Amino acid sequence: MAILKAGTSNRRDAGFTLFELVVTLMVMGIAAALIFPRLRLTSENDLKRTSRRLASIIGHLTQESASTKETYRLYFDLDSDEYWSAVVVGTGDLVSVKTMHKRRPLPDGITFEDIVTPQRGNVKEGEIFTQFFPIGIEPMTIHLRQAEQRWTLEADSLTGRVKVLDHYVE
Repeated sequence: MAILKAGTSNRRDAGFTLFELVVTLMVMGIAAALIFPRLRLTSENDLKRTSRRLASIIGHLTQESASTKETYRLYFDLDSDEYWSAVVVGTGDLVSVKTMHKRRPLPDGITFEDIVTPQRGNVKEGEIFTQFFPIGIEPMTIHLRQAEQRWTLEADSLTGRVKVLDHYVE
């Protein structure tokens, strides 16, 4: 059995020392410094993911049009930041459009800045579409924006391949 001196106890006083608090705050500060830069990259990844998704859809519609010998359209609504695809049915003046895929909104914070086509020029509002023919597509340039970031998608009229650039290109 241990003998205790007067005025001492064998249990520690409740609470934290100043040293423990400083160490805890330092660890939390280091963790925050490592996490916050990654949060910004997540939004950049959203823009990259959206650009790749649009490039994939353009490639798919190009291949689909070439294999089925039908004309397809990719619609963009610049006011609501949505897009969808459709197939054109019929020939000559009597054509109808059947929607293939329902409207898809862009992720939060990403908008269509403008879309450029030879027929319509630079369109900043309203609806616009581009067509996919069995022998190629209408050339188009899509500009996406997220806060201060601006990305450009340029579609080649013969191959349908899309060049994605991480800046605005006229």
